[in-house]
Amino acid sequence: MTGQRSMDTAPASTDVRPRRGHVLVTGGNRGLGLATATLLVDDGWSVLLGCRDERRGAAAAEALRRRGGRAAHVPLEVTSPASIAAAVDLVADRTGGRLAGLVNNAGVFLDERDADLESVTAEAVHELLAVNAVGPLLVTRAMVPLLRAAAGAAVVNVSADDADPATADGEATGYRMSKAALNIMTVNLAVALREQDIVVNAIDPGWIPTDMGGPEAPDDTMAAARLVAWAVTAAREHGTTGQVLSVRQPPDALRADPVTVGAPPTVVPPHGQPQ
Repeated sequence: MTGQRSMDTAPASTDVRPRRGHVLVTGGNRGLGLATATLLVDDGWSVLLGCRDERRGAAAAEALRRRGGRAAHVPLEVTSPASIAAAVDLVADRTGGRLAGLVNNAGVFLDERDADLESVTAEAVHELLAVNAVGPLLVTRAMVPLLRAAAGAAVVNVSADDADPATADGEATGYRMSKAALNIMTVNLAVALREQDIVVNAIDPGWIPTDMGGPEAPDDTMAAARLVAWAVTAAREHGTTGQVLSVRQPPDALRADPVTVGAPPTVVPPHGQPQ
């Protein structure tokens, strides 16, 4: 836990923000995860970045603190039960045992090993399912006591339009399977957790220009982040649960009261090279 205590010691700022609850964002050190974390810290949330790369996670948390936010890194490998258990203990310590939001954003896309039927391998499909579907399930299950203790919490699963049968093109079968599994998990967990006052939704962010999506992706990362942040902060208030929400058709409530923020911070790891 060395170096983690800086979460609540952000640089002094003239910006007065409401102090909201705590949220864990897996895969929060880059791309959509970092964009979402930026929105949330700017809105007064205390953000824990769950990342398997400790150096990059710590650098991302420091970048968020430099802009005046409360943020810390939590080492987390979503396919490892031991890592998940250790993360639960750290999150409980950081939050006083109350976690108001969980964003299951960590995911993988395997280009060459899942390109088409001829190239797909069993190992690739197992990895895709483990990271994109089983991991979020295990992380959510482990965090339920902390979510329940918040007396009203939200779980957000980052899905993909590839899970929609209408987008099927014969490619990336394992990836599509994993995100379809995540969607039905979302619906089922919404039912399972309803009586514990925990809403569960999935977000289809579109095709966005992250490391996974590539620079040619046509959709807007910050628009997707706004939808994820809305699902954390407002979905429960609007009674929204068990839904797969698309950035291309955002909820009426989000269109009426959009979440706005500047660009996410530039993350510079300790060795000095931009990530």
